Amino acid sequence: MLSQKHLQKIELLSDTVLYPESVAFVRRMIQKEKCNPLPATQVNGLLNIALTLNYENVRNFAEHQRERNWPSNKRDIKTFYTHLEKELVRLEQRLDTEFSLTKDQYGRRVSSEDEREMLGRLTREYVQHLLAENLLAEAEIKEQRRFQQGPYRR
Repeated sequence: MLSQKHLQKIELLSDTVLYPESVAFVRRMIQKEKCNPLPATQVNGLLNIALTLNYENVRNFAEHQRERNWPSNKRDIKTFYTHLEKELVRLEQRLDTEFSLTKDQYGRRVSSEDEREMLGRLTREYVQHLLAENLLAEAEIKEQRRFQQGPYRR
């Protein structure tokens, strides 16, 4: 079971590190990689997996989506999951190094079960922020298109 200190640190990391990184990820996918925002079906699937607090399930889902043979009009999804998989690996690597979450208040290594739970919680936070930004980006794009069409076209 995670300590209150670890839970508070995860909340702090969510707000100060994971949120801006997830926003940057979505913006990079749209602006640099020229991807469309993730469609609602993918948003729902990814969110449902992330809510299990199981990092391995999220990684497996991302890998499965990346490996699918997407039709040409949905190649953006493959690109998204290719990059997301790299971010998830980076998140796992940072658990001990940058985030310093693998030790308890006495400097002892936490259990592997606690490490998995922390990683699951960090992953959930990252994915929730990422999907919220994805929905915002989708709304902005729709608004831009509507504005470009003019007031009498729908």
